[in-house]
Amino acid sequence: MNDMLNRVADALRSRGFDAAVFESSADAASFILGDIPEGQTVAIGGSMTVKQMDLHTRLRQAGHTVLWHWEEEPAKRAALLHEAMNAPVYLCSANAVTEDGLMVQIDGNGNRVAAMCYGPNTVYVVIGRNKIVEGGYQQAVRRIKQVACPGNARRLNLSTPCGITGSCDVSACRNSMCHITVSFDLAPGGKRTQVVLIDEDLGC
Repeated sequence: MNDMLNRVADALRSRGFDAAVFESSADAASFILGDIPEGQTVAIGGSMTVKQMDLHTRLRQAGHTVLWHWEEEPAKRAALLHEAMNAPVYLCSANAVTEDGLMVQIDGNGNRVAAMCYGPNTVYVVIGRNKIVEGGYQQAVRRIKQVACPGNARRLNLSTPCGITGSCDVSACRNSMCHITVSFDLAPGGKRTQVVLIDEDLGC
């Protein structure tokens, strides 16, 4: 088992999160599916990690109702995002997490960070080992700007500077994905946040 993931899990627990470490995405998916009570409505934030793990399919096969704006036509996405905020269970990933357990997210609409902070009673944050950074907040943001944002911009065919050149240029960015930056110093109160750390590279 990856010692670094275990250290991160301990750091997350010290910040009030639940944390579990898995050797594979298959093991992690089995844990999540076994942990969610039967017949739940499960909302999903924008997450390539969840997609790569095919969790949306497996959740439906297990009898859950899945709300995911990525599957909806553009005209209906706004309503679905609001509905997702009231779901009892929410799945997402993180853009970066430091070795001392600081999770950092950068959002465009803010729906993902809003759900993590408030609304759903249980949030699962599924994180591959590639999202972990040495250092603190600045290193986490650097990873997001240099790795996650360029990868997502290219996937979405956005003509942002990071998507074209791989480098962030705020002054020249007219269609930025980076409207909201949130760091989770401690687990949000009044809910359970279960972090699932996986010893595989997942998402970007």
